[in-house]
Amino acid sequence: MLIKYLFHRISNQRNRYGSIIIAIFLTIFVVFPCRSELIRSGTLTTDETWTTADSPVVIPSNVTISEGIEIKIKAGTELRLGERASITVQGRLDAVGHMDHPIVIQSEGNGRWGTLSFEQTAAGSLSHCIVNRGSTGSGNRIGMVSVYRCAGAVTISDCTFTNWPDDFNSKAVEIYHSPNVRVSRCYFGEGRNEAVHGVNSPAVVEYNIFARRFGYSDAVDIGNTTNPGPIIRRNVFLGSDDDAIDLDECDAYVEGNLVMNCRGGNNDPNGISGDQNARPIIVNNIVLNCESGIGFKNGAQITVINNTIINCDRGIWLHQNPTHARVINTIIWGEETQVPVKLEPGSTIDISYSIVQGNDVYPGTGNLNSHPRFIDEENGMYGLSSESPAIDAGWGGEGILPYDFHGNERSDISFIPNTGAGIPHFIDIGAIEFIPPATWVKDWRRLH
Repeated sequence: MLIKYLFHRISNQRNRYGSIIIAIFLTIFVVFPCRSELIRSGTLTTDETWTTADSPVVIPSNVTISEGIEIKIKAGTELRLGERASITVQGRLDAVGHMDHPIVIQSEGNGRWGTLSFEQTAAGSLSHCIVNRGSTGSGNRIGMVSVYRCAGAVTISDCTFTNWPDDFNSKAVEIYHSPNVRVSRCYFGEGRNEAVHGVNSPAVVEYNIFARRFGYSDAVDIGNTTNPGPIIRRNVFLGSDDDAIDLDECDAYVEGNLVMNCRGGNNDPNGISGDQNARPIIVNNIVLNCESGIGFKNGAQITVINNTIINCDRGIWLHQNPTHARVINTIIWGEETQVPVKLEPGSTIDISYSIVQGNDVYPGTGNLNSHPRFIDEENGMYGLSSESPAIDAGWGGEGILPYDFHGNERSDISFIPNTGAGIPHFIDIGAIEFIPPATWVKDWRRLH
């Protein structure tokens, strides 16, 4: 309409301003051409870089990035995928946004798109991306981001995942038979389906925040992954009607996580759970206000070192077929009504150098049943006060990490001099090591 109007004025008035109007018109449409969206579908066979100048990049139907082809997506670019449209990466995809200019991946219109799937020899990274309103994937490609039988390295970092569907078994991130996947510093919004799910994939899941899961839905569920297993460390889990971390037949290393509010529903929620001969090592975690803090079953054998388990109905729960736990340097404390350790027939537990609530001291070397005396339990400060009986009451031998939940050095891990190797002393019980004021004389016994 604007073009028609200008030509009408020029042709009818034929005044002395006509040439000026024509010059302005040509300047606008030559120097500032109309901006058009970039549309991609089918198989991509040449390298491309998508930028904000191309936004939105519209993908109305399935796209495949061929083996050997590299696609780069720059900060601030928006991708809009048609209903059920997916991107399959067989080459390389790097979508690198910025904190202030994220890459947005969302649906075109009100439908849901499919999945962004790394497969075969694919590799790549997603960084500072907002991923919203997938996935209608299928089979084992049911994540908004899927890594499916992928041999290459895939890194997902600093991304926000929201609004994956509740109406079928979708995930935010699905990892299937892929050996080299890292999920770091991401935020997973609340919902009724799992956030990170893996099968036979020793993924690294670290420094993420998981909002509450509802219904029969774990936050992180990785199974059938042994020798090596996944590493799940330094994440925050805000709650679940089911489990925060679920490890079925999985040799996971679970370190430094804050897990809370796993309760409600009919699913016996656990902070950290597992099944079917799982062999996890669980160290330096804080687990708060869960129906069960740590719960394993059906032949699992777990190692629990320097954890703090507070106000859980059951501190440690071993059930169904015989299960065994070895517990060292761990605090299990809470309301008077809690059951600190619940063993169903056939299950066994060895607890040592731990504080376990109860009328009597729990059987085992070095155990206590004195209140841990936290800094400020009412306000969630579960470090040890200077009056805590947990200070210097733990075992500091082989296998103990040299740092605590906060990454502070457990500087008292050492060996008594002149007595031979293998005689440990001086380590605190619980996930957080007591840090004395600078005015204290450290390790005074060595001065004598």
